[in-house]
Amino acid sequence: MRLVYLARPEDEGRKVYHVLKNTLSLSAEQIKRLKRAGAVYVDGKGVFMDRRLAPGETLEADLAATETAPDFPPEEGELDIIFENDAFLAVNKPSGMLTHPSRGKLTGTLANYASGYVLRKYGQPNVHCVNRLDRDTSGVVLFARSAHYKNLAIAALREPETEKVYIAYLAGELPEKRGVIDLPIDREREGFQKRVVRDTGKLAVTRYEVLRMAKIYGETVSEVRFRLETGRTHQIRVHCSHLGAPIVGDRLYGDSRSLALSDRLGITGALLHAAALKLREPLSDRVLTLRAPINRPDMAKMVEIFRDFLLTTGPQ
Repeated sequence: MRLVYLARPEDEGRKVYHVLKNTLSLSAEQIKRLKRAGAVYVDGKGVFMDRRLAPGETLEADLAATETAPDFPPEEGELDIIFENDAFLAVNKPSGMLTHPSRGKLTGTLANYASGYVLRKYGQPNVHCVNRLDRDTSGVVLFARSAHYKNLAIAALREPETEKVYIAYLAGELPEKRGVIDLPIDREREGFQKRVVRDTGKLAVTRYEVLRMAKIYGETVSEVRFRLETGRTHQIRVHCSHLGAPIVGDRLYGDSRSLALSDRLGITGALLHAAALKLREPLSDRVLTLRAPINRPDMAKMVEIFRDFLLTTGPQ
């Protein structure tokens, strides 16, 4: 995988290093690795970083030469690919699967399968997670095929165009049909996975819209669309639980009422789906919306239940 740049008139006399850093947005560490690998070229010939460019010359950086093999094995496995280009791979993650290997599980994750896919297709196994989803959460996961493109995508996620849209089923009701939850989130205890709302926590802002509600086995269940303005760990799960409306099937943040309903429905994982990710795609510089259809049986089951128990719709 190569970055290719055609020098313009305003690049006259600029050093290769400055073009790589300031125009192509490579980090100092990435440039250092390119230098060590001898992987920078002008018009096909290897050059040093202080080489000055002339208009019309072609500068190339071989990003693959600086990539190290992933610390997990590539594997063959089923992927629901929703977008792919020379730099990125977007996949509709199934519920119940880890996004990335952990110390306790090095195989059978989405990253293992994505690595195996790009190895078979492009001859190199490198994939870098741009965003991650919890095990139970399904939906859009974006992988970059180099560390450089990962950094660009992470920067793009901070831009105003970015939108992260989720759909969830809650055991309970939120305060309004449409609103904003602005409550800081912190770890419950150092070293523990669970988070809580706490004044000393980090800024966490979630926008929501209630789509429909139903009365199921005596409990109100809400179908809600969320838009994240921040990306804290477990953000939607923590906010909903704090407001007394945990996500159906959420074993970590559920209360006795929601867990009893989940058991009665046979729901074993949190009904949360990352439906869309909108961002400015760094390779083309166009705003791209990645959409992941809901194709998990437990959420399909809720759709059927809502048809029988529908109470009301959200605001029109």
